[in-house]
Parts: sequence; C-alpha cells; structure tokens
Amino acid sequence: MSSLVWIIVFLVVAIGGYFMWEGFFGNLVKRYVPEPLKPEEATENSDRIIWPIVTGILIATLIVHPLSMIITLVLMAIIAFVALKVVRFALSKIHS
Repeated sequence: MSSLVWIIVFLVVAIGGYFMWEGFFGNLVKRYVPEPLKPEEATENSDRIIWPIVTGILIATLIVHPLSMIITLVLMAIIAFVALKVVRFALSKIHS
C-alpha cells in the first residue's frame, strides 16, 4: 500500500513540476539551487526533466517514510560537517 502512495505522490509532484517549470517550480529551482547546479540556457530542456523527477522522489519518500528521510538528512549533515572540519584542519596544516 505504501508503494502505491509513493508512486502516486511521485507522479503528482513530477508532472506538476514539469508543467510548472516556466512558472513557480522553475523559479524556485533557479532561486534556491546552489550555483553549480543551477539550470542554464543550454541545459534547460534536460533540467526541466531532471529537477521534477528528483523533487518527486524526495517528496514522495518524505511523505511515505518521514523518519528514515529525516535520519538520512541528519546523517548527511553530520558527515558533511565532519568532512568540512577535517578538510579545514588538513589545509591549515599544509599552508602553515
């Protein structure tokens, strides 16, 4: 049953994002996505397909399995924080 809910939510979000690319959804992606990942004029058609799919997967997983999604996001944040600290420490030792 949960897989059916996941598929329905994914399809609704992905199709909605695809058709709202020129409006609300595209503006959100262009405003909040980091600079290296932002859609450009040359890749706009492929980005119009990729971003709604990615957003659909994330939102469907968040709705169906919210606890596992939150735990995954927390673990990713901890790993990124530790990696940042290690890189800063290593760079301070190299440049000293």
